[in-house]
Amino acid sequence: MNLDLSLINILILFGAIQGLIFSVLLFTSKRHPGAFYLALVMLALVYNGLETFNWSSGLENHILFFDFYPFVTIFLIGPGFYGYFQALYGRENLITKNQKALLFAPFFFQFLYLTVGWIGTLLTLYGILDLRISLDWMMKVYLIYSEPWSLLVFLAFLGVSLKDFSKNPVDTATDKKSIQRAKEIRSWVKNLLIFMVFLGALWTATLLVPYLVEWPFEWSHYYPVEIFLVIFLYWIAIVGYSKLKTIQYPETNGKTATGISQTSESVETLRLITQAMQVDKLYLNPELSLAILAQHTGLPAKSISLTLNQLAGTNFNDYVNMFRVEAFCSEIQKEENSKLTLAGVASRCGFNSPATFQRTFKKLKGETPKVFANRQKEGLTSI
Repeated sequence: MNLDLSLINILILFGAIQGLIFSVLLFTSKRHPGAFYLALVMLALVYNGLETFNWSSGLENHILFFDFYPFVTIFLIGPGFYGYFQALYGRENLITKNQKALLFAPFFFQFLYLTVGWIGTLLTLYGILDLRISLDWMMKVYLIYSEPWSLLVFLAFLGVSLKDFSKNPVDTATDKKSIQRAKEIRSWVKNLLIFMVFLGALWTATLLVPYLVEWPFEWSHYYPVEIFLVIFLYWIAIVGYSKLKTIQYPETNGKTATGISQTSESVETLRLITQAMQVDKLYLNPELSLAILAQHTGLPAKSISLTLNQLAGTNFNDYVNMFRVEAFCSEIQKEENSKLTLAGVASRCGFNSPATFQRTFKKLKGETPKVFANRQKEGLTSI
């Protein structure tokens, strides 16, 4: 076996191994917000690193593993980062199961597409069906659209993440300790977004190079972006490990700074609160108060307030208004509400004060309700 174990290839291999170790740490982390989402990103990058080492070292002639599902794990990067950011912002519990499935739909589509192809291949090999022409067509189509689509999906999540960051969603802290934590989260997210921007630029350039210029070097035009990803793997495995220790739900002697235990009990409390909003839609009640929510859930009002503050990183009013704003964004697009004023739709969504509605919407969405509504109308008109 004649392998190319150049310095670059060794760096790629060890970077992937280091990233894999960090992935395991993330999957076992219980107190770092969104650790699971970041672990998915790391696994995608580790897979990419090992795949690069496989073809650049000459192992591809002996190991065919990476030929079975190309352009699949790469679709975890964009939604993985987005989910991680939402968790850091304290919004993870606002993402429903259906929304999570939608986030990772491109990944599942790619996986199912190739799975169908492999099933067809087995049926052809065993002489059950002759699908050679169809399989050849499927693979050609797959190789044509997969890489550009993976870039577009990544850029879409990058755009949404940048927009969220510009709204400063972590700026809800009031005490000194929470303010310091919020600043650290914002700094961490900023660094990851910088990486995403550079990756997006390099990735785009990598796809365009073959169409614009003749590559003058002997090494592959994929090397620059691959080396960039390896450097990131080394960096995040070191810096990210420290963030696992410093960005956690505040806890002192087994309890959070305000006295609520960081246990399954507090997580269950947040689940019941979220269920009251997502399923029972209590936010539609303009008179909703902490006392009403406590009576509905059977939870002490103090526990609700503390849980929202420590686990969701927000207060009761802001938490409820987030659901009302999302409801408004959905309702304003319905034909049945086309005759209503913006204030009328907002009232249906639980807002009892136009001023509060305007202020809250601008804070969460970064634009006024009128601008948002006009954009939705323009989009429908163009369709």
